[in-house]
Amino acid sequence: MPLSTSPFPQGLTHIIRENEPLAPLTWLKIGGPARYFAEPTSENELIQLVQACHAKNIPLRVLGGGSNLLIREAGFDGVVLSIAAAAFSMIQHEGQRIRCGGGAKLSHLITHSVGLGLGGLEHLVGIPGTVGGALHGNSGTLNGDIGQRVHSARLLRSDGTLIELTGDKLHFSTRKSSLDELVILDCVFELDPIDVKALTNRMQTLWIIKRSSQPTSSLAAAVPFVDPLTTSASELIEQSGMRGAVEGAVQLSLAFPNFIVAGPGATSEQVLALIDRVRSAVYKQTGVQLQLHLKIW
Repeated sequence: MPLSTSPFPQGLTHIIRENEPLAPLTWLKIGGPARYFAEPTSENELIQLVQACHAKNIPLRVLGGGSNLLIREAGFDGVVLSIAAAAFSMIQHEGQRIRCGGGAKLSHLITHSVGLGLGGLEHLVGIPGTVGGALHGNSGTLNGDIGQRVHSARLLRSDGTLIELTGDKLHFSTRKSSLDELVILDCVFELDPIDVKALTNRMQTLWIIKRSSQPTSSLAAAVPFVDPLTTSASELIEQSGMRGAVEGAVQLSLAFPNFIVAGPGATSEQVLALIDRVRSAVYKQTGVQLQLHLKIW
């Protein structure tokens, strides 16, 4: 259906929908619609869309895998951009390097690299979301983070211009990176040649361990807090007596304390109220200020 009084160039209206529900696209299944929802199929369409939003001062946000996103019931009065199309999800390799689109699923990148006998990312198995999201937040485990393997990255700024970061322009720290422009288009990873069988066994073992520390995928659940450097958020929640805490239809998992589980009728206000209670209790008991893993729209 064509957009009524569309603020976008005619050549882009076929990739844009109005009043698109966002809750089904997030793990928590909470929240209202996007005023506009765009799914470009090429880099050129993406650039045109971003430039149009910039020219008309239309707010724009990028939706990844939705695993760490809480959307308020009011939704988002702007453009929500999805880069799930094949043009942004490619995975190519040459020698010990893999170029991967920011819209690719992290799980696909990991299994692809392991199948090629290229190691260095397998310890990230079980972390949900897209490669772009993992890079932006520098996802990691005790065995290292994704940023340690980045050789270069191409980014799209909010004004529609392209930049490439390499060498000393790349910066990664705990759950942060210098890849903080609007869209991470693609990234080149430098990996190590390792025996495929040994690498596969390692990935499978790590996957089993990871799955044992998470609720079942059938639940509407998400991780609210980042683990501090010296301990885990789950341990701090236990110490503060907040394990299993409830707010309306929202609860901290009894088995996995650093997971929020949203039941039928759960609202964003309930999630935020529970987060505030937990952060306050943890700080009072331990002196640690928990940092949010969830993004709030």
